[in-house]
Amino acid sequence: MARDIHLFTRDLPIEKVWGIGPQTSAYLAKCGIRTALDFAGRTEQWVRQHLTKPYFEIWQELNGNSVLPVETQEKSTYASIQKVKTFTPPSNDLAFVLAQLSKNIENACMKARRYNLAAKGAILFVKTQDFRASGVEIKFSRRSAIPNEIIKAAALPFKRLLEPGQQYRATGVVLLGLECDDMLQLDLFREGLRVEKLKKLYASVDKIRNRYGKHTLYLGSSFLANQFAQHLGERGDVPVRRESLLKGETPRRRLGIPMFLGLVD
Repeated sequence: MARDIHLFTRDLPIEKVWGIGPQTSAYLAKCGIRTALDFAGRTEQWVRQHLTKPYFEIWQELNGNSVLPVETQEKSTYASIQKVKTFTPPSNDLAFVLAQLSKNIENACMKARRYNLAAKGAILFVKTQDFRASGVEIKFSRRSAIPNEIIKAAALPFKRLLEPGQQYRATGVVLLGLECDDMLQLDLFREGLRVEKLKKLYASVDKIRNRYGKHTLYLGSSFLANQFAQHLGERGDVPVRRESLLKGETPRRRLGIPMFLGLVD
């Protein structure tokens, strides 16, 4: 099947394949995989054994199996929302790793509120420098898109996943069981009123973020993750385009200028 890969793609360096970053490409190079064709030629068993689901999907696409559908319409709702971030260099500072998870939870909740959704639970996971992943699923007592509440529920289960001295390179969260967040169930202990106040607070926070930048405001639990670039060194270099903003743009909001990939005659 791998020999049917497109002639343009077959010699493409593995680090140029969409979805495969420097750390993963370095790992694949150690396994003798240096091009898209090398990767496509590996067996399904090998890919499943050595890599996670997103890379298996890339492997399938390279072998001509459509896995990721092309959607021409803007999405209006989600069944789940996932936020994953890799950071370099890897860290064994557990407080820093927790801050990275907190930042992911904030970003996931921000997206959920944008679509007026709230989650019934979440999956938390962490990936080590040698690509071993571990995770845990948590359930909420009620659906929520308030990061304060989710981070509080996630802190202890997530800490149990971490090993002192271990080098970690990525954290992630998946918000599950998303439902419309229009109705609020009141109770006898005024919890509903507290939640309503938090929702109004975050409505204001979201307006400020939309105007001045995504991470203009963030929780103290995300402080360490927001003090440094996501990647240091070459991956952390600031692109020229980010340094050359047009009138009306901010570092987080750009004008809708189309990007063309490939050759144009």
